[in-house]
Amino acid sequence: MDQHRRNFLYAASASGALALLAACSNRGTNNAPGNTQANAPSGNDSPDPKPEPATLETGNLGTLIGTGFRGKDGGLETWLGLVDLNQTPKFVTGELKPVLIPMTFFGHAVIPHPIERTRVAVFAKWGPGGCEVDLGEKRVIRDIQATPGREFYGHGAWSKDGQTLYAVESEPRSQGAYAGYVVVRDAADMKVLGEFPTFGKMPHDCHILDEGKTLAITNGGGTGDDEEGCVTFVDIETRTLLERVPIPVYMAGHLAITGRSSKGDLAVGSTPHNPPGPDPDAFKKIPGALTLRPSGSAATKVGEPAAVTENMLGETLSLAIHEELNIVGATNPAGDICTFWDIKTGAFLNSFEMKEACGIALTLDKRYFVVTARHKYAVQIIRARDLALVEDASFTLSGVNGSHCLIYDL
Repeated sequence: MDQHRRNFLYAASASGALALLAACSNRGTNNAPGNTQANAPSGNDSPDPKPEPATLETGNLGTLIGTGFRGKDGGLETWLGLVDLNQTPKFVTGELKPVLIPMTFFGHAVIPHPIERTRVAVFAKWGPGGCEVDLGEKRVIRDIQATPGREFYGHGAWSKDGQTLYAVESEPRSQGAYAGYVVVRDAADMKVLGEFPTFGKMPHDCHILDEGKTLAITNGGGTGDDEEGCVTFVDIETRTLLERVPIPVYMAGHLAITGRSSKGDLAVGSTPHNPPGPDPDAFKKIPGALTLRPSGSAATKVGEPAAVTENMLGETLSLAIHEELNIVGATNPAGDICTFWDIKTGAFLNSFEMKEACGIALTLDKRYFVVTARHKYAVQIIRARDLALVEDASFTLSGVNGSHCLIYDL
């Protein structure tokens, strides 16, 4: 049977049981709005009231979607995983297993089509793999080929009308210093139409904003003094630079922005440059960065409390913004931490330990943040209004252990 057309459920461990996530303890003080202890008046000698236990109220949570892999027969088995979050209790007990859609490569980001609701694009990071998946039929429907001599670099964006696909590509790292490109394709046949200017070096993430008029791009930057990381906002019709937000010292990696507007509140996750030496993973021992630019204000890197930011090691990977509560969540897999911040003021709100925390997204009803991890395919669910962990909703073997996740209405 064609590998792309096989649908299967993820096989759990030999015991067949889902283990509850062990590493889900609160890290740091919860100063989130609504924390009764943090807001108690000074001098109150009465016992502190017990905080309301965080419980999961199912309803319109959505479907968790993300890439995954496992070692098999000396190679990798790779897929796109789907988890119905409205059935979370059954995933906790092991009664349900995620649906896995087989793929031939390990994907980085999943990009939903704006018109065809079940159609998504998936790209590898530093690899030739690219494809379109039909989430309804649960199969790969078309491969997407990288430009000859290049690799995909993980991210892409559809035009508002869904007729054009922007995909980030790079030259192979094996060549040493490499350049990056945003390649424009016709969504009907994936024919290359040209390249889109990024106004920076080493682009990675990109988002369509302003009703389809603007492309926001993160540029990791180069090694030269005039090649610092940045976020650029580019007019799609004229291909002119509208704004450039510098990210000094770090490599700008991923962005999230409110209102799908270039004038919205901006959050940028960044990676430290790897220090000289033979260790390619030395950057994972250095704190990464989270830069916030509230609408109409200057961009500022969060720095306090140091006890938290010092643990945000390596890449600040995934970001999710709760627009009504002004909360941005960020993951740092090398630091085993997920942190939450006030996107308007930069104030620290809370953090949680989670081994190799990678993806973060909001449920459809916006009541919960969902965090995924590479370790054990783990999932944590955090109540948004007070940033309290829903302890009895944590589970492993979700099938999602890639860099990013999204929550979608299927």
